[in-house]
Amino acid sequence: MAQMSILEVLKNTLRYTTTTTFLLLDEQRQRLLVLTLREQSSPTMTQAATTRGSVPASPLTNDFLANVLHALGGALEEVAIDTLFGERLGAQLHLRDQRGLHMVNASLKDGLLLAQREQSRISVSEDVLVRRSVTLAHYGKTEAEQFAEIVRRAQQDPTSLRPPVQEVLNLDFSHGLRGWHFLRGASYGSYELDPHTSLMGRKSLAITLHQPFTHGSSGMLHYSGPLAEHYRGQRVRLSADVKVEQMHQPELTLYLSWPTDNISTLTGRHANASCLTHSQIVTHAGENSWARHEMVIHVPQQAQSFSFDVGTKEQGKFWLDGIELGVVDSSVALTGTLLRPPSPQPLNLDFSEGLEYWEKERGSLRHYEIAVDAITPPCATLKSIKEAPIGSCLLQQRLISEDYQGKRVRLTARLKARDVATHGSFFIGSFPGLREGHVEEIITGTTSWVPLTLDWQVPVQSMGMLLFGVTLQGPGQIWLKDVHLQTVGES
Repeated sequence: MAQMSILEVLKNTLRYTTTTTFLLLDEQRQRLLVLTLREQSSPTMTQAATTRGSVPASPLTNDFLANVLHALGGALEEVAIDTLFGERLGAQLHLRDQRGLHMVNASLKDGLLLAQREQSRISVSEDVLVRRSVTLAHYGKTEAEQFAEIVRRAQQDPTSLRPPVQEVLNLDFSHGLRGWHFLRGASYGSYELDPHTSLMGRKSLAITLHQPFTHGSSGMLHYSGPLAEHYRGQRVRLSADVKVEQMHQPELTLYLSWPTDNISTLTGRHANASCLTHSQIVTHAGENSWARHEMVIHVPQQAQSFSFDVGTKEQGKFWLDGIELGVVDSSVALTGTLLRPPSPQPLNLDFSEGLEYWEKERGSLRHYEIAVDAITPPCATLKSIKEAPIGSCLLQQRLISEDYQGKRVRLTARLKARDVATHGSFFIGSFPGLREGHVEEIITGTTSWVPLTLDWQVPVQSMGMLLFGVTLQGPGQIWLKDVHLQTVGES
């Protein structure tokens, strides 16, 4: 374990989030470790604390722990930081009383705050330092310059104080479940490595979902990590093999994220932006019970981290194996990029880039297909692929509405329909599906190419989003081309 000292503790409170950043310096004054703690408080607690002033009405957790320790005649000698809880960092407290030395595991937050309060020694494992510390020499010529730059970065964006990453870690579960997080409680499901059910001849990750998930996001499994330098500016493919039992195939999503110059009103830190793509299932040459998912996306130069999510709301069991991330050339088609936050202007309205920047929703049962017809000029198509399809499908773009609020916009396009038995719709609005939140043109039956025009008065308060696109419910097929969006006047 390497002995560390506290170089600086930075605290920032914005609205209901308090962020405390510890800067730990090693004895040789060469390596620095940044550890960030965040604490959420309710509006009621925040208002009460403001009314009382800066002195809390009751002891904080670390004050309580320290008082109990002193009352028992003990002392905190050292706080050792290591990976104690899966991939998460934890603290081991070295406590001494009349009976000797005792080791007690604690959260990283409690350990750091106690060490600061009691001015005890702090040590960090070499494994943690190798993976998370940075070298001071990279931040200036003199020690004063280095410390000033470190503090500046820690105040603006602590994530910038991370070491460069050479390669993605643990997509093959060679390090157990490091980096993998199951996002639901034990009553909803469990996960474990399975050495018996495997496509690649090694352990797969088995997920058992005990009951349907009827509220909240469908996301139930998450992996994240920093992005290696050599992926930036390249087209990459993340592929994975999934086997299901008594459920449909889940949806896989790849995210690439980076900090922006915008300050979050919730955290006071630089807000993140991201691009993402959802998986497409391709034919697998091996065992038929395994389905191959592929996600292909261009990595922006500013991307710093990636994450990989698996989502479903169903009950059942599935296995995850054969996960690979690699660079591919431009001949490998992108699988549809979405931006978060969305663009303020429409993108790829002529479908020349496939379905890039268009959102697709076709339901977990996959009774619909959304694609681009390779004609000149190209057009998008939505069609049912089952005789009696369940649910509906949607193709839409989502824009930030700031530039359009209070203005009248006009959406035009040409559509064609074949055997639309129930209905389809061409729409624009803030809340498609609510009568007062959008305008639409209903599509039924069979038609040749017809021009459609929709005018929409964008509300001054439209929840920040403008959406437009086409839907299909029931049997049939719809084509879409020549899409244009323009402002036609103020309110």
